[in-house]
Amino acid sequence: SWVELLVSLPSAGIMLMLLLNGRVEKYLSERQMIVTGLLIFSLCGFVPLLNQNYWVIFASRFIFGMGVGLLNAKAISIISERYRGKERIQTLGLRGSAEVVGTALLTLGVSQLLRFGWEVAFLVYASGLIVLALYLLFVPYGKEEKQHKTHQVGRRLTASQWFLTIGLAFVAAVIVLSNVVINLRVPGIVEKSGMGSVQTAGLILSVMQLIGIVAGLSFSPLLHHFKENLLTLAGAVFGLTLIMIGLAPNLFLLSMTTIAAGFAYNISLIAIFHILSERIPSKSLNQATSIAILGCSSGATSTTFVLSLIGNFSSQASFIFGILGALMVLIAVLAFSIVKKTAV
Repeated sequence: SWVELLVSLPSAGIMLMLLLNGRVEKYLSERQMIVTGLLIFSLCGFVPLLNQNYWVIFASRFIFGMGVGLLNAKAISIISERYRGKERIQTLGLRGSAEVVGTALLTLGVSQLLRFGWEVAFLVYASGLIVLALYLLFVPYGKEEKQHKTHQVGRRLTASQWFLTIGLAFVAAVIVLSNVVINLRVPGIVEKSGMGSVQTAGLILSVMQLIGIVAGLSFSPLLHHFKENLLTLAGAVFGLTLIMIGLAPNLFLLSMTTIAAGFAYNISLIAIFHILSERIPSKSLNQATSIAILGCSSGATSTTFVLSLIGNFSSQASFIFGILGALMVLIAVLAFSIVKKTAV
């Protein structure tokens, strides 16, 4: 239980920093926030390699989470603040793909480093120093520093912008919650139904994650065709795939629907951040993005509670995924209403 606490502790640091992001931004420029976040990410990430005292690791993991919290919103808003039009859309899609590639590469790195001991695996956080070097070398900052000073005043979101941001944060929470449920329950469905082994389920979930690369590359052409209706469409498709996962009679259909769910999931989240980048002024975008990411974190954190609540009525996979799928379709309709109501 103490180890599980260490695993979940960074999430608390992330959520705290996301709540404080608006205040921190008043005193630190974008460049200072990103440099500080990457340094905390790497240096606190190294702590278990140097010192295995539980309480030292405990403190370092919480501070580590705060460092990640400094980066989370900026990793998205930095794109929206620097690019416009089709270039912004394509770059947001590429960011979504890069997230999947990064997760795969770092997971592979950890698996290789574990051969030399669990402490050595924490060397994977050296990747933060590589990103820091690339950021300092290639991201221009002269104009950004001046803009930061100019935007010190008048950063508050309007009532309409608050409505849009909180509404989309709620939509993001349900999307992330549903995705976590897929990762938690699909292995059980595969094994208990006799469709395959745990390794089979792992392969399905791996492909589901990797389909995020395709989703990121497909985002720009999909947005061109469906425009702001893309979030509603992707959310509804995600909901339908959830229902189909619960009803899938064989391994092939379960695999196809799970992979399709991964595609719709990634498109939905990218669409949320795209809408924010289009509707929220650049001076307030980091705050709005922080709130949306906080919604994502809240959705992931509440997964166990929601599954327990649904489990009071039935523990059948068809029932759980049916409830979540229907909820997701309703949320997609809600997203349509939110976006239309706040249209300029």
